[in-house]
Amino acid sequence: MQDLSTRYALLTRLPLLQGISSTELLNWEDALRLDLDEFPASRLPLIQQGDNCTQLLYLVEGELLREHRSADGNFAIRSILRAPAVIEVDRLFGLNPTYEYTYWAKTEARMLGIRKSLINSHLMKSEVFRLNLLNTLSAIAQKRAAALRPRQLGSVEERLKHFIQTLFPDCEGEVEISIKMKDLARFTGDSRLIVSRLLNRLDEAGSIRLGREHFAIKDIRQFLSSQHE
Repeated sequence: MQDLSTRYALLTRLPLLQGISSTELLNWEDALRLDLDEFPASRLPLIQQGDNCTQLLYLVEGELLREHRSADGNFAIRSILRAPAVIEVDRLFGLNPTYEYTYWAKTEARMLGIRKSLINSHLMKSEVFRLNLLNTLSAIAQKRAAALRPRQLGSVEERLKHFIQTLFPDCEGEVEISIKMKDLARFTGDSRLIVSRLLNRLDEAGSIRLGREHFAIKDIRQFLSSQHE
């Protein structure tokens, strides 16, 4: 168990809490219940896609595997969330305050939850927290807008990359997509044969790992910025 000073030093490095003093967090201790919950690596989901967002949730230590499945069932995407991270803060409020992803503990993980009702009564009274929240939400919106912005696309590789960027607008590291070839061809506007040839060429070049109805990209940022054709 970490001592109090170490724990609060850890909390002040978390997204949205950066710049808030340990003293201020200490003053919130009783109301916010800033206790860290520990979870072992497991195949049992911690959060299910579609669950209501009832708290501001942090991954303080460890890694989570996250998965989103499309409503029509045509594809699923997976990526890894590494600490320190705030989980889907953009889904706390608005028209559909539910989680977009299902989460599992990939490693031993420590998490912190702050009930939504306490955000307004305590956290929003901190100017530092409000500015951090505004910057975070603005960054999320700008990344998603950039991923969806129309652009002139020539080659099949450019169309594939554009599709992948819309799925992972703010991810880093390894990602995985489960999708049938006919659906991927439909999303990219090409034939199954052309898309299949491209994926096989990328697999041979080591840019992706191609499997049956799925493929993994080791480093999505590098993949999106590189040119293979």
